[in-house]
Formats: sequence, structure tokens, C-alpha cells
Amino acid sequence: MRSSAEKSEGNQVDLRIEIDEEELAPFIESSIRKLAKQVRIPGFRPGKAPKKVVESRIGLKAIRLEAIEESLDGFYRQAVLDNDLDVIEPPRVKIAEGEESGDVAVLATVTVRPQVSVQGYDSLVVNLPVHAYGTEEDISSAIERMREQQAETTEVTRSAQTGDQVTVDIEVSQQGEPQEDDSAVDLGFRVGKGEVLADVDEAVVGLLVGESKEFERKPAEGDSGPASQVKVTLKAVREVKLPDLNDEFAADVSEFTTLGELKDDLKKSFDNMRRAQARQLYPDHVISALLNIVEPKTIPDSLVKEEVNSQIHTFGHRLDAQGMSLGQYLDMTGMSQSDLLMQFQQGAMQSVLLDLALRSLADALSIEISTSDQDEELVRISEALNEEITETRQRYSTIEAEKSLKVEMRKSKAADWLMENAVVLDPDGMPVSFEELKEPTEQESLSAAGDEAELSDEVAVDAESITENSGANLDSDQQA
Repeated sequence: MRSSAEKSEGNQVDLRIEIDEEELAPFIESSIRKLAKQVRIPGFRPGKAPKKVVESRIGLKAIRLEAIEESLDGFYRQAVLDNDLDVIEPPRVKIAEGEESGDVAVLATVTVRPQVSVQGYDSLVVNLPVHAYGTEEDISSAIERMREQQAETTEVTRSAQTGDQVTVDIEVSQQGEPQEDDSAVDLGFRVGKGEVLADVDEAVVGLLVGESKEFERKPAEGDSGPASQVKVTLKAVREVKLPDLNDEFAADVSEFTTLGELKDDLKKSFDNMRRAQARQLYPDHVISALLNIVEPKTIPDSLVKEEVNSQIHTFGHRLDAQGMSLGQYLDMTGMSQSDLLMQFQQGAMQSVLLDLALRSLADALSIEISTSDQDEELVRISEALNEEITETRQRYSTIEAEKSLKVEMRKSKAADWLMENAVVLDPDGMPVSFEELKEPTEQESLSAAGDEAELSDEVAVDAESITENSGANLDSDQQA
């Protein structure tokens, strides 16, 4: 068998397969035996008629066509391997020569996986939305929250100002009808801290205890309901006094004796926490940056459909593992089958485009997979599946399976290269080194987790402590 491939339009390839008559002979014999059992020939039991009689009855052309069809799958697969074609759809086949005698020539039009361009990969810029270190703003905000926890309040007779702790009654009505759900009695909040709606915040500024202010609240955008009439009555004003920012304050709120030591500790904790956040976000932002430079962005429907089917299959297994049917999931989420399918299609398109991009990147980087690389990967797979290495080797012993494994390994190496070599910028446009973004050791992970927990404890606003000092009802969830 001989074969040759010639590129056609788009991602089409014309594949010519030539089969010698001697190679076809065993398939002709097999076809004669097969057809002899299917065709009734007078005077003979099924399958017992002599070869010449069968050939005469059925016709040599029909027998050869059956033989060609039977043999073509194997010859086609071999031709695809010989020409290193990455076929993604079934071929369109026609017999060009040899239907009745002699050598056979078959022409197959095949659709191969398209190539995409990743021009600019070697200067890819990734913009992270977070810093990889603790900023001065982080530290200042944390210290301010600590000061808030230690705040003292004093009742005053002056008008309410931004920063004061106030208590108000709020009456809301629409077209003269009271709106109990939107009204509140003895609502406590800090003025200017965003704890209530902005119109209430603005209304209390300048009021004295016992005074009221009325205003109209327009319906939210998209709400066709009537406007609301709002009346805010100020019942109490307490001035909030924050402790001075000095060493004494640091000793009161922490284990440290100086403010500098407290700031240094906060800086270290924020460094670890921000770095962990940056590490978590980095891979997705690298992918987004890579997909932005991929051209063209159009991909064959066959690849999208294949990926959708794969995702649906995986999703179905996850639902089964949770003891849930697809119908139950749709009822729980309020989605329709078409909504779910659309969601899968959107994800599949991005997955396919990323696959093509990483394949092209691996080619651009001339990535090769050595025998030792492959052996290490097989060991890793066997350990992950908790099976004997011999069983894993057997699974990847076919040419197709080995080729698929190498493709995935090349893609993985390409992704690793991109992660290490992309130009990473923080929100201020400052470069971030890969050393700060690479996966941490187990000890570093534990340290970051501990710092995040410690920060949560240190900087959480203790609303109850201010409430106790002010005697006001702080209900931050009640956004009047």
C-alpha cells in the first residue's frame, strides 16, 4: 500500500491510497465467502457454492467493491499514520481506479485539525487585577479597621456629621400608603460609611436630634413602580473618637510593642495573602492573554460538537456521583436544556481554541517529548489511577494512544513555558516575577493560609463593640 497527501483548501487534505492487487486478494476471498452466505444460489446450500459459481452469480465488480470497502478502514488508518494527518472528521471517499480489476486507487478528502497563529507569544503581556504583595493601602485600611474596633463614642448635642454614629427612624410610603418593609425604627449606622442607602446618609448630615428631613426616592432603573416618599427623623448623635495611632495603640491591639512592628507584621501577612491571590488568578489570565492573540478565532463545528459531547458526558458522571438526575439539576437551577447546552457550547469553543493555541505554541517552541519524559508521565498516571505501571503502559501501547499522550504532554510543556516567560504586570503597571507566582511549597501554602486567617481576625470590624459603647442599634444588613 502506498499513499500520498496534498493540502487542499482550508484545512482539507486530498489523500490518495494505492492498494496492490495482491494486497486486496485476501479481502476478495473473504468477500466471496461472506456474499456466498447471503445470496441464495439454486442447487447449493448457503455458503457451499463454488467460488466460480459465486463470482458468476454476483459479479466480480460487486465482489471487488465489497472487498475494497472491507479493506479500506485498515488501509485508510495506515495512510493517515504514514502521512501524519490529524483527522477530525470522517473522510469523503471515492474509488478512482480498480473497481473491476488490477491495482486499486482510492481518493479520500479528509478534514484535519486547523493550525492557528500565536504570533506575539514570546512577548505576551498578562495584566493581573491584584498586586502580588501587600500595599500601603492594605496596611492603612487594616490599621483603620483596628482603630474602629477600639473606638469610643460620646453623645453630642450638635448636628450630625460624617463619621458620627446616629440613630434614626425612617418612614417610607408610596402614594400615601406606608411601606413597612422599607421603613425602620431605631436604626443605627455610621454616617458616610455606606451602611445605608446614599439618600439616607445625605439626609441626616446637618440635622439636630428631633429634626426630620423628607425627600422623594425615585424607583430603581427598570422598576416601573411609583416613587417613594421618605422621612428621616434623627433620634441620637454620638461622636466617634478613634484612638491615636502610636505605640500604645499597637500594644493594645496586638502582641507587638511598637507601631512599626505591627505594620511590618501586617505587611508580611498581606504579602503572603496577596501573593496567594495572584497565584490563583494567574493561570486564567495567562489563558485569556493567549486566546487574545490567537488567529483565526473561527473553529470547525465538528471540534466544538466533540468537546460539547465530552463535557456533557463528564457533567453527567458528576451528577450521577451526587445522586442527582439532569431533570433535578435543571429544576434546582431554573435552567432549560437549551440554556445548559448554550453554556456548554460557550465553554467548548474556548476549550477548543485553547487546545489549538497550545498545539501551535508547542510547534513554535519545537517542543519534543523524550522517552524519559514519557516514562515519567506514565508513572505519574499510574500513581494517580492507583494501578500497576504495566497496566498503564498497556493502555498507552497503541500508536494512537501514544500519539495522544505526547500531544497532551507537549501542550502541558507549552503552557508551562508561557507561565514562566509571560510579561506580568500588576495594577500599577509594575512587573511581577514568575518566582512570586509559581506554585508554593507545602510550607508556604500553610503559611499563607495562616496569614489570611490571622488577618481576618485582626482586621474584622467589631460592630458589637461600637454598639455597646454607643447604645445604638447597628443593623448593617438593614439598608433602609
